[in-house]
Amino acid sequence: MAGPLNEFTQVTKFHPETFGDPGMRTFRINAESASSAANVWLEKEQLAELCLAMTQMDRENNPTPGDTDVSPSDLEAEPLTNLDFKANRLAFGHNPDSGMFVVDAYDPQLEDGDDEPTVRIWVTRDQIRQFSRDGLAIVSAGRAICDLCGRPKNLEGHYCERTNGHSKEGAENL
Repeated sequence: MAGPLNEFTQVTKFHPETFGDPGMRTFRINAESASSAANVWLEKEQLAELCLAMTQMDRENNPTPGDTDVSPSDLEAEPLTNLDFKANRLAFGHNPDSGMFVVDAYDPQLEDGDDEPTVRIWVTRDQIRQFSRDGLAIVSAGRAICDLCGRPKNLEGHYCERTNGHSKEGAENL
């Protein structure tokens, strides 16, 4: 295994972002490191799962006195690296030697069977805490979920097959 194609080890910015109106939103991870940047586009469900995994791993891996929060700077991507891709897979892990966390994102356009991430982003505990808080707030700010079918409600109305053709309005008119 050769390792990731790019590594961001000196991360100065690591934020979840969303664009558009509910029901038509797009999501991405915006990361900056040294003189490089990455925009990793993902699905709402991927962002939600990543944030939940961060929260859980933060709880399971308590800080230790040996945590250095120092990433391997010798692995930093070439200066002026600019990545912009839609990830088909994400992986999240913890490096117990440094106390740092890593996010791996895979670009399906570059996969050639090596199974190496397109970018590995090294982040601190504080960065994942802020990212997961912001990401969960973004995800929950979308459309309301139907209590019966669990699908998002559209702004113009919602047809739910679990009502079996019945509605509260119809029952009130009887």
